[in-house]
Parts: sequence; structure tokens; C-alpha cells
Amino acid sequence: DMSKFGPYRQSERGNIYVQAADKLLAEGKAYRCFCTPEELEEMKAQQEAQGIPPRYDGRWRDAPEEEVNKMLEAGTPYTVRFKVPENSRVVIDDVVRGTVSWDADATVGDFIILRSNGVPVYNFCVAVDDALMAISTVVRAEEHLTNTLRQALVLDALNAPRPQYAHCSLILGEDKQKLSKRHGATSCNQFKLDGFLPDAMINYLALLGWNDGTDNEIFARDELIDAFELERVVKSPSVFDMEKLKWVNSQHMKMMTVGDLADLVKEQMQLEGLLKDDVSLDDLELVNIAMASTALAKQMMETTKDAA
Repeated sequence: DMSKFGPYRQSERGNIYVQAADKLLAEGKAYRCFCTPEELEEMKAQQEAQGIPPRYDGRWRDAPEEEVNKMLEAGTPYTVRFKVPENSRVVIDDVVRGTVSWDADATVGDFIILRSNGVPVYNFCVAVDDALMAISTVVRAEEHLTNTLRQALVLDALNAPRPQYAHCSLILGEDKQKLSKRHGATSCNQFKLDGFLPDAMINYLALLGWNDGTDNEIFARDELIDAFELERVVKSPSVFDMEKLKWVNSQHMKMMTVGDLADLVKEQMQLEGLLKDDVSLDDLELVNIAMASTALAKQMMETTKDAA
């Protein structure tokens, strides 16, 4: 029963995050910081002038309770900062990247978990959600590896088990740059419009950074589910090769019957706007045309557009 883990939208879980922050405050694992934006900016400027990596200097970390209460009574705005344990080191055994470690105190300093307007920050929300939703495995892009440090610290403070992490390498365009909209199709629907089959897309995407240890490259969806293991994901980045995708798509189409493929070709004709509004996909003339064009093109087809 997954309902016990809801609500699922972070926008609906605000009170949950505040309760978690209050728990950390009560246990001395977080504290209120009354620094103004100007003070923080001055702090940063001074550190940069000294050649020191900018980070919060902890001036409110061990402030006397009387001083804190005085600021609260005055209605002074504050953020809630996580108290990074002194000399702490965070080590994770990443499924893809191996052992990764950080000197937490030197790397991040005491970071904000609740902004002055009461809104929680991303890394705090994620850690609280992972703890309360009993998340066992986190698979995400390598760009999030640095976020893991803050999330692991929060999970430890909440006495919650850390999930297993797997940080996968980015997918690159053929120019070896991070894949983006300038490289072409940007949505699943666009690939559908371009004539690619769902199972072929899943097959190809699974091959980006993974293999089953054999030379096999064509998998049915159920075969992929049975064969996939995170331990076989490699950490070197993969290149999104449109020609390879077309080849995988063609292999999936060759395994289909002419009749089944013709049904997809009819849908492609409809997507292309080639049919009159009053023509249904069951129209006998359309069925015959699709069957004939599919039978003629099947062995050479790369996408369903090739027979539409």
C-alpha cells in the first residue's frame, strides 16, 4: 500500500519538512541564523579577497540561547542551517562510480535547510522524502553527485538509512557535448511523431551505458527487465547516435508481422496528416494501402515514416 507515503508533491509536504527541521533544531543538529543578506555578502567578499572558498563562517552556530531568543522576540528574519558535525567525513559506495568521499566540514560548511520565508531547500526536501518514503535506491545523473553530501548528512541526522546511490554519466550529443534540445528531438512524443517504436526506444536507451555482458543489442521489454543490473552500468559517458537508434528501430520492426506493422503505419499516416478527417483507421482501402506499402518497405524500413 503506497498511500501511506503520500502526499507525493513537495508543494503539498511543506508541514512535513518544517516538522523535520524542528526535530533537528530540538536535537541541536540545526540552528537559526539571523545573518542579513548584506552580512553574508560581506562575508563572501572577505573570503574571496583572502583566496578562501566562500562558505558560511558559523557565526550563529553556537550563539547563546538568550541572544537567539532576543532576536526571535524582535521578529528578526532567520534561516535554519544544518549543523555539519566537526571533522565529519561522508563516504558512499556508489554502484556506478565506486567509493566517493567528502570532507563535509571543509566542503559545504553549515548549509541552509529552511529559507527565511520558511520554504525548505531542495536537498533537505529530498533527504526527508527519501527517509519517510523508505527509498531504497536512487538512480540519477552524475550532476547530482555533489548533492549527495548534503542529503547524506541530513539522513544521518534523522537517523534514517541512506539509500543505495547510482550516479550515471551524462548522455552526450554526437559533438561530445551534453545532450540538449539543439541536438534534435526533445520529447518522447517527438520520437513517436518521427516513427520510432516505444520498445525500440527503451531498448536503445538501455544500451546507453549498459550491456548484459554479451554481444546482444536487441531486447524485448521483458528481456530487458530480466537482464538489467545496475552493476553493469558503466561510468564513461555515452553518445546519443541517431543512426544507431534507427538501426535498433529497424530490427524491432523486422521482428513484427506485416499486419502489426501496418497498423503502426496507419497511425503514422494519421500523425502526418495524410488522411482525410472522415477516414477511419479501419477503412478497408486504407488497410489495403498500408498493408501494401508496409510489405514493400518492411525489410528496408528504419521508422514507420518510411512506409507512410
